[in-house]
Amino acid sequence: MKKIITLFLSVAFVIGMIFLNMAQAGVQENTYYYSVLFNENKIPSDFNTKLSSCGGEITYTVPDIGFAQIKGDNKIFSELKSLPSVNLVNPSISWSIPKVKENELRSELTLDTAQSSLWDLEWDIKRVTENGTSYNLGTGSHNVVVGIIDSGIDPDHPDLVANLLPGSKNFVPAGGFWNTEPYETGNIDEFDDRMGHGSHIAGTIAAHGEMLGVAPDTGIRAYRVFGESFAETAWITAAIVAAANDGVDVISMSLAGFDIKGQVFYTDPLTGEKVALGNDIADFLAYKRAIQYAVNKGSLVVSAAGNEGINLTAKGKVTDYLNSVYGGNGLTFVGAGFEVPGTIPGVVTVSATGPDDTLALYSNFGPGFIDMAAPGGNITVLLEYQQNDKLDEYFTNELYKNEFCLSTDNQGGYFYNVGTSMAVPKVSAVAALIIDKYGKIGPRKVAEMLYKKSVEPVSGKEQAYFGSGRLNAVKALTD
Repeated sequence: MKKIITLFLSVAFVIGMIFLNMAQAGVQENTYYYSVLFNENKIPSDFNTKLSSCGGEITYTVPDIGFAQIKGDNKIFSELKSLPSVNLVNPSISWSIPKVKENELRSELTLDTAQSSLWDLEWDIKRVTENGTSYNLGTGSHNVVVGIIDSGIDPDHPDLVANLLPGSKNFVPAGGFWNTEPYETGNIDEFDDRMGHGSHIAGTIAAHGEMLGVAPDTGIRAYRVFGESFAETAWITAAIVAAANDGVDVISMSLAGFDIKGQVFYTDPLTGEKVALGNDIADFLAYKRAIQYAVNKGSLVVSAAGNEGINLTAKGKVTDYLNSVYGGNGLTFVGAGFEVPGTIPGVVTVSATGPDDTLALYSNFGPGFIDMAAPGGNITVLLEYQQNDKLDEYFTNELYKNEFCLSTDNQGGYFYNVGTSMAVPKVSAVAALIIDKYGKIGPRKVAEMLYKKSVEPVSGKEQAYFGSGRLNAVKALTD
């Protein structure tokens, strides 16, 4: 008998904002989506009436933080800004997980199922747990819950079912992103993973079967914000609030994107007209409110640094990056760029390291931005073979096993992936182990213990890459 393990080569597995969809869809259809942040942490009772008079429609609300998404024509932007109850408005930011060219980037390897464990393939988990030593000190329990805000979790995966607790939720509305996903019903109980990313995160945290996660007896719960394409800031912040209200101890967010404190312009390629799209400050502050809400409720938030390979404390470089990526699509960014949610106070921001403990080539970094580092895999050998036109040899010799991270997929199997997304769940898992061992000590104390007790410390210039240091579960659990 054989078990199929799928290799998902998703080097750019970063979740980022997609401006192009906003701008082009808006210009072509005269339908725009806007993020609205109110003065208070609630939706004004008369807002729907005022919005209707402007020809707008509410598409999503997060009442606990006074945030909403609405749609309307391009004229409604100024009308929204003039409402006394409205603090800030900007065109909505959409977040995506880039698609993988499966015909080019998939391969298979076979294992004899007589092999009861995939442990020998888990170099990254071995690194964090000191080859499993930390399991003798603590494996977690269902008294602690990690909420995974992502693409959902496979509810039937044999390695996950024992730790998947009741209460998982779906935040993708009926019709999905801009009503382009008719199979999305909006049912809050439909948390099944359609992408695989969320299941991979879940396995890294709490798999207990053919593979072992960092905390293989810890409770997990899914908060699904991705269907098969994009998510909205409103959905993600709603998931943060719901996880906090559910009493989740750790919120694991393997996502990262950018906001602009400045101005975004779109130049219509047909008319040459330059349209001011505003800035992204409403989305940024909505995240800030949601994370503060979670911290106040007792939830620690852990997030990815992102996979652009840039110094995110150099705001001008972030803006330059956005212009280089989106400039050809008629978009221009002016001002300071910020990574979200990693730059927000209260978030534990994680960079990625490779098998040799160096910063991964793709990982973002920056002094004061990175809080700590964990294995996320690297692409050093991959790029070397690609540059020498030997990519087939790379796959044939299964070299990805030495630099990518293995975990559970959404089809009952396993796959390899790489990115800061893969580093985040390891930190989330160790945070859960700390809480299980030392009690509900609060997110600020847990973060302090992560930085001071749960790392192999670094100093000087290395702090820009690794923050307080490289994650170590044994140190976290040793008295």
